[in-house]
Amino acid sequence: MSYSRKTNVLLYGYQLCRTAITRTSCVKDRGVFFDSKLYFHNNVDFLYSECIRSITFRFSSLDCLHVLYLTLVRSKLEYASVAWNSITSADYAKLGCIQKKFASVCFYRYFPRSSYSYTSALERLRLHPLILRRHLLDALFFIQVYRGLKSCFSLLDNASLRVPTCHVRDFSTFSVRPSKRHCPSSRCALATNVVGKDLDKFADGAVSLNHILQACTKPFTVLFD
Repeated sequence: MSYSRKTNVLLYGYQLCRTAITRTSCVKDRGVFFDSKLYFHNNVDFLYSECIRSITFRFSSLDCLHVLYLTLVRSKLEYASVAWNSITSADYAKLGCIQKKFASVCFYRYFPRSSYSYTSALERLRLHPLILRRHLLDALFFIQVYRGLKSCFSLLDNASLRVPTCHVRDFSTFSVRPSKRHCPSSRCALATNVVGKDLDKFADGAVSLNHILQACTKPFTVLFD
């Protein structure tokens, strides 16, 4: 399998013991589907088909339904998201429909007398938008690498500390090479620049997604652009 987004790709036929090796356009590696153009459409389609069918739980307790969603659905939607989060806006919306369906099911089942809106449903269910959580997971991975808790040499090569030329209150901590803005490492660095305004990225000790959610109080609309 060859990775390229070019229209005309130069392909070479490989052989092993005079037997031609079959070429494929998609491969599953550690639970993630990688396509030849790295758009991850196959991975999004698989997650959608797997998770949308799971939102059919019937329990009298909202707490039970909430735990099942976090365990069986959202955990799949966030598994290895750092690797495949560079997806199109259409795929973002497709995955977002899963949580929207869960929120509407819970709202109409347990709050029938209240007018429904997705924002109010998330507040009552104590949930955050999936796109926000995936961006924060990008930032979390970047922070863990810089703290030495995880190893990723490509991330350290593509992003570097930015030293401003003058004293300014608001500036990005990390700079990204213009030619590398679409790679996963640069995406993590850009997410960290937003999160870093409210969180000490270089403090000692472990950090989790809950720490980032509690520390960052400003809106994250910039992450959705």
